[in-house]
Amino acid sequence: GEAFNGGIIYYLYKGSDGLEHGLIVALTESTAQWQTTGTLVTANRTEDGAFNTNLMTGSPAATYIATLGAGWYLPSIDELGLLYYNRFTVQKALRTGGNTLLSNTANYWSSTEYDATYAYSFNFVNGYAYGNFKTTTDTVRGVRAF
Repeated sequence: GEAFNGGIIYYLYKGSDGLEHGLIVALTESTAQWQTTGTLVTANRTEDGAFNTNLMTGSPAATYIATLGAGWYLPSIDELGLLYYNRFTVQKALRTGGNTLLSNTANYWSSTEYDATYAYSFNFVNGYAYGNFKTTTDTVRGVRAF
């Protein structure tokens, strides 16, 4: 829940290098399609949004994330799950800073692809991940690892 590197820290862990690492969430969000035309790009990692985002082609969501600057990416489905389960501290920090709160009614796009037609969204109403048409417009929020 601490402001850091242009976002809010929402997950911390000690890496194999013995150092502290984590994930931060962007202060703002937008809406976009995952792809304008559903095609398979093999962005299928559930734990590595940076890897997936680099593979996304024809993607308004990835284009929006690129406007945030270097290092930002569309979170994987697992990274979105961590954000959902740490909303309490994130919301407090976003509100204190006067930033855009996480929606409690939105579906957030992940960078994790299901197949040529679907990618995973995370429903912030009930905490469920599900496959959604890539051409659907959903909420997009960047994350960054450190």
